[in-house]
This record gives sequence, C-alpha cells and structure tokens, in this order.
Amino acid sequence: MRLRFVRLSLALLAMATLGLLVGAALAQDMGKGPQLPRTPTPAVTPVPGATPTIDRLAAPPTVAAPTQADEGAQLYWLHCQPCHGDQGQGLTDEWRAQYPPEDQNCWESGCHGPRPYDPAFQLPTRVPAVIGDHALARFPTFDGVYRYVSVAMPYFFPGDLTQEEYLAILAHLARENGIGDGRPLTLDNLADVPIPWALAQAATPAPATPAPTPAPTPAPTPARLGLSLGPVELAIIAACVMVPLLIGGFVLWLRRNRSI
Repeated sequence: MRLRFVRLSLALLAMATLGLLVGAALAQDMGKGPQLPRTPTPAVTPVPGATPTIDRLAAPPTVAAPTQADEGAQLYWLHCQPCHGDQGQGLTDEWRAQYPPEDQNCWESGCHGPRPYDPAFQLPTRVPAVIGDHALARFPTFDGVYRYVSVAMPYFFPGDLTQEEYLAILAHLARENGIGDGRPLTLDNLADVPIPWALAQAATPAPATPAPTPAPTPAPTPARLGLSLGPVELAIIAACVMVPLLIGGFVLWLRRNRSI
C-alpha cells in the first residue's frame, strides 16, 4: 500500500513538472508576438567629397610606438589644451565656442564645475598661443621655456607634473612649431634648441631715437644760482640791516637832547 502511494506521488510530481515546463514555453512564445521578417540594414554609401565632423575636444589618436612628442600630445590635451586651444591658438573666442554653453565663460565663478582651486584664483583675460607664428617668442631657446613652464604651469596647479611630462609636452610643441631635429629633449640639450623667430627678433636693431630738441635756458634766478636762504641766514641779514638803523637813530636822539 505504501509503495503504491509513493509511485502515485512521483507520477503526479512528474506530470506537474512537465505541465509547468510546457506552460512556460507557451507563455514565452505568446510574449514574443508575431515574428515579422527582418529587413536587412542598408549599407551606408559614403558621400563623395564629404568630410566627417571632427570632435576637437577629443583626445588625439594613439600610435603603436609613441615617441616623446606623441606622449606630449596626449599630455598637452590633458593639461594644456583647455586654455591654450586644440591647435595651440590660445584662449580665443572661437576655441571657447567648442565647449558646452555652460562652460564657455571661463571667467565665471565655477564655470567648469566646482572650483578645485583657491577661490581667490583668477584666470588671466588673455592666454597666449603656443603654436604658430611668433609663438614662444619671449624665450630664445627651449631651455627658457622649460624653466618657465616647470614652475608656472599648469596654471591651476603650477609645477604639478614630472620632469619627463614637461619634456614630452615641450617635444610636442617643438614638433608642431617645426623646431628642432626630432631628437628627444633632455635637460642637457634644451639650450641647443633655439626658437628661430625669437633670435631674429632679438637681432633686429631697434630704430634710432631722434635726439631731443634742447629747451631754451631760462634766465638765472637767485634760487637757480644757489642763493636759496634759510631762516638763519634771513635773521642775520635782518640784524645787519636793523642794527645800523637803531644806532643811527640813537645818535640823532642824543644830538637833539644836547642842543636843547
């Protein structure tokens, strides 16, 4: 009797399990709805002469074996491009227009989100170009550029990069400006990489300044002759004048009394 009850229970359990599996399969098929034939996605035909839109805020492409200048391009994008521009043109109105509207006013408090720097920090109204005609002309060689940027840049966190990172950024600037022979920059050879237009500007003689027309000499005055008198000198002169007058007056008074 007990064996028959166990067999019946197992049979009922098997039938219930099979019913659940069939019901789940039917529900899944019903949930899918009617299956429409798939239309293949048409291939995109390139338009002749069309150029893709370039994201000027995107990082520069990487290369398989990056040089020092290639690494500097990535570091420039990360630390320098926000202010100096994607083409090294400086903080121009055209470059600021590439940013989202809420980030275009670089001088507004918290323009690029919460300030990560001192609240008293002020961004200069003019950020110079570092690539292009006469860029970096204030420095005769890249040694001067390194001595400046390694203590003053990035502007928010000056001197925050490593020596290798600063040298890589300078290698990128040298390549973009067509300066140097492409050798890796070191602290020992920076002075051997001149900035041609800076040297040419220093070698150009300044125009001669015309000689000034002499002004007419004014007539000498006592002050100009060195006869400026102080209070002591004035007192002595007054005494020299008053004493003879007093003596002369006293003599006249005596003669008049004797005649009487």
